[in-house]
Amino acid sequence: MKLPNLPTWLIFVLACPAAVQAVEVDDATKKFLNECVANTKAAIVVGIIDNHGSAVFSAGTLDNESEQTVDGDSIFFIGSVTKTFTALLLLEIAHRGEVQLNDPVAKYLPDGVKLPMHNTTPITLLDLASHTAGLPVNPDNMTGRDDREQYETYTVEKLYAFLSTYKLSRDPGAEFEYSNVGMALLGHALERQAGKSFEALLIERLCRPLGMESTCFQLTPDQSRRLAMGHDKSGQHSTPWKLQAYHPAGDLHSTAGDLLKYAAAQIGLPQTTLTPLMEQSHVSRHQDLHGLPGLGPPSFMGRTAMDWVDRGAIQPSGMELLAHAGGAGSYHAFVGFDKKQRRGVVLLSTGNDFSLEAIGWTILQRLPLTEDRKYSFAREIIGIGVALELNQQPGGLRITKVLPDSPAAKAKLSEGLIIVAIDDVPTAGKALAECLELLRGSAGTKVKLEVAESDRQTMKAVELTRQKIMPIAPPGLKAS
Repeated sequence: MKLPNLPTWLIFVLACPAAVQAVEVDDATKKFLNECVANTKAAIVVGIIDNHGSAVFSAGTLDNESEQTVDGDSIFFIGSVTKTFTALLLLEIAHRGEVQLNDPVAKYLPDGVKLPMHNTTPITLLDLASHTAGLPVNPDNMTGRDDREQYETYTVEKLYAFLSTYKLSRDPGAEFEYSNVGMALLGHALERQAGKSFEALLIERLCRPLGMESTCFQLTPDQSRRLAMGHDKSGQHSTPWKLQAYHPAGDLHSTAGDLLKYAAAQIGLPQTTLTPLMEQSHVSRHQDLHGLPGLGPPSFMGRTAMDWVDRGAIQPSGMELLAHAGGAGSYHAFVGFDKKQRRGVVLLSTGNDFSLEAIGWTILQRLPLTEDRKYSFAREIIGIGVALELNQQPGGLRITKVLPDSPAAKAKLSEGLIIVAIDDVPTAGKALAECLELLRGSAGTKVKLEVAESDRQTMKAVELTRQKIMPIAPPGLKAS
């Protein structure tokens, strides 16, 4: 079989019968990925695995004082993909009977540490693993000149101080809200229960059984030589972040080779002692109604498990997709898998000019890698079928597009109309994100709008039923 003459590539097969051709990264994908990092210092590695074998394609160099090309053994910082390991570790420890999922977190913290409660309901280990504790994305006592310093200087002492003053707005376990600080607290509780460092615990219970020899927090000298170097905005070298209390939320390093083993285990290729626990971590528990603050609808995680999410991504027929992305600085990571087709996808990169998550989801969905897929992926949106922008004078929301066969089209709404109120809440003076939050809801639920012509002379009230909408809003606009 003739291989394409590309700058860098590596194909290898795991447990592939001789009569079955190994899976490969197709030429169109290779061309697309090469273009993503062309003329930059960035690197990218992509791995795919299914029951026929696995393949890795890479482009770019380590740029760590050498011109060595990246490959399946190159090490990258994987950020929040770490959370999937932390949630799985909880299930493993609970399976051994060392903790109970519904144990109050306070049971594993020093006596003097005060934890928030709501209506006398305590936060449990399961609440932290499923992001339902009611804690925010990050605490309000992070300090530093920039994001890196704020994360790197966050200590256990600061974590305790935050917990002692934070007020929950709802009962733990009620709703999903993505929380870095909650996952950090979970890992801290687990290492206190085990009496050993979180890294030692994770390597012993997860990495070693899966044969993941290059997945760790602290790099050895040999691993440092295999580290792909990140870069700051000026193009200068920028090393991986070094976290303290946030270890369990996003401090792992790994390789495409190791993460392919991890993805393979998630889909039972092969079955391991961890397989039943991984299957527990895939169970959908909640729908994300909060998203990440200030980032709008693309920040919503969709249906959520432990700690896998579907991100509201389009699920093509015959597929059941879950994934998690992560990163910090110029390091980006994506691990996803298709439970029905038993196929895993891994991406690692140091590039900042594209969304690695968008590319990862697109490959996982088996959709074409068009130019717009560098920045967004095909998502399932529940809404009324309009694109919107803020109307500055005299305020409100202007409808800029109405999608065919949508609830808005059926209600005879048209471009140029102004949405004056949503469920009797005036839109004037509100940010676009606030208005979108008012429009958000589950498929089949109703929303009442007051709309007016641009001159505000004619007003009418309409009631629409939300449904699934294909996201085709032009760049710069928001669809609902």
